[in-house]
Amino acid sequence: MKAQKYENVEFVINHAGDDGIKLSLIWRKGGLYLSLSGLFLTDGATWYELPVKDLENITVVSDEPLKLRLQIPSLDIMVSGQRAERLLALRHFLLPSISDEGGSDKLKSLLRFRSLGIDDQELLCKLLNVEPQTVDDLTGIAKEKGLIGPDENVTTSGNKLISGMTSKEG
Repeated sequence: MKAQKYENVEFVINHAGDDGIKLSLIWRKGGLYLSLSGLFLTDGATWYELPVKDLENITVVSDEPLKLRLQIPSLDIMVSGQRAERLLALRHFLLPSISDEGGSDKLKSLLRFRSLGIDDQELLCKLLNVEPQTVDDLTGIAKEKGLIGPDENVTTSGNKLISGMTSKEG
């Protein structure tokens, strides 16, 4: 599995037990990495995997300095980076992954990936967690609705649909 370094970060991982979240005050310096399967945090010695499919919420808890809170079942992760704009971009990119399994959400996610230049069917299947036929069906629907043009690029209408997603705060 390949993972690409995205940002230098400081992070803290809290385990949520039966009695609630246990506060951890030790911030670790390390890196945030992205791969097809999820996000990875490392402090140089240990790697922590955060599967994107398990994300329940991504919220901004502080603006100065920017801190993101990522929640997956039984874990609460706080991340702060050197470049706030990169963390905000990551948040907006991941928000569609949190949405429910509805077809319109998958269509919007497909458009988002296509607008980023990702058009490989195998990769889209992995990112959307669907079968190849579903990617074909979603692409056909997008073309019928004029969201993807004859040149296979996302149209202005498609971009408007994508931009409406950012108001769906996590």
